[in-house]
Amino acid sequence: MNRPMRIVSLVPSLSETVCTLGRREHLVGCTHFCVEPKDLHRTTARIGGTKDPDLEHIRALQPTHILANQEENPRDPVLELARDIPTLVTFPKGPVDVPGMLRDIGHFLDCEREAGRWADRIEELLQAPYPGEAKRFLYLIWQNPYMLAGRDTYISRTLESIGWINAYEGPDRYPALDIPDLDACRPDIILLSSEPYPFRKRDAERLKAQWPLAPRLARVDGQLLSWFGTRTCEALEQIRMKEADWLKDFSPLLSKNP
Repeated sequence: MNRPMRIVSLVPSLSETVCTLGRREHLVGCTHFCVEPKDLHRTTARIGGTKDPDLEHIRALQPTHILANQEENPRDPVLELARDIPTLVTFPKGPVDVPGMLRDIGHFLDCEREAGRWADRIEELLQAPYPGEAKRFLYLIWQNPYMLAGRDTYISRTLESIGWINAYEGPDRYPALDIPDLDACRPDIILLSSEPYPFRKRDAERLKAQWPLAPRLARVDGQLLSWFGTRTCEALEQIRMKEADWLKDFSPLLSKNP
């Protein structure tokens, strides 16, 4: 008799994907950062963080399948788990890689039809024209110092999929830049992410005070633009809509309260 499927996910976006693909009842373990669906931790054990998973706890859950990611999870713990437990290590570098990843997950978790439906939809969206105007952007993920997503990141490639251009041309994936360096990039818009640092109005005001000639400042949903998996479909649908639907423009607010 085949052993019932027991899944452990070490990646928030993959935990959400497992649930979306109809395998939630088989998801027995996930990280503290796996917050979607909202009530996931009521039914699924927490097994530590993405960088420090509790291997003893994971083994005690007797998983049959483990989902990991090359960038989000340290190599050694994943390799140790993979010695005894079937493990799928993902590494989509941009939305174009997600359909293949979803099909791999579908094969791994025996939900190929559902995964294929999502993969097909993402491929359709990647071919759809963008009705808006391309912009040069900087995507800030942290402050003190200001850190941004470089071109060799999933975030950047998501925005590049609609023709936008990352104004930072350097080789670093997540560089820390001061105000003169940010200004030298000549961006049209500064995107302030909701994660990992949750930029708010006061942070935009601080940035504007430090950089009076800064271009348009707008807040964006960090989950939407950085989570890969079934969430990629929502991201591609959203960023092809009117900008007002996915950019929270700080600039009018700042002009009222200089």
